[in-house]
Amino acid sequence: MQFVSHPRPGSDLATILQLAKDGAALWRKHGADVSYWSVIGGEVGNYAFVARFDSVESYGRALASLGADPAFAEFQAKRLKAGQSDWVRSNISIQVDL
Repeated sequence: MQFVSHPRPGSDLATILQLAKDGAALWRKHGADVSYWSVIGGEVGNYAFVARFDSVESYGRALASLGADPAFAEFQAKRLKAGQSDWVRSNISIQVDL
């Protein structure tokens, strides 16, 4: 799963990175392998929050668990209130063996 966002003009990069770290801790708590990327080609200036799972089933369990976690709801409210970036797109992908 990938969430791509773009910093708003005048936003604070330190705040954006701290929110990403806080979000990563919650996703990891619920089973995700998380990474954060600065886009340097194509959609330059965007950031991508990536959460990986071993299977579609583990992804589903993580989403259910996150949805039931009051700390995640608090984080979502904090992130929205901070208003540091705008959502660009989200992707959910599965690997295709070649």
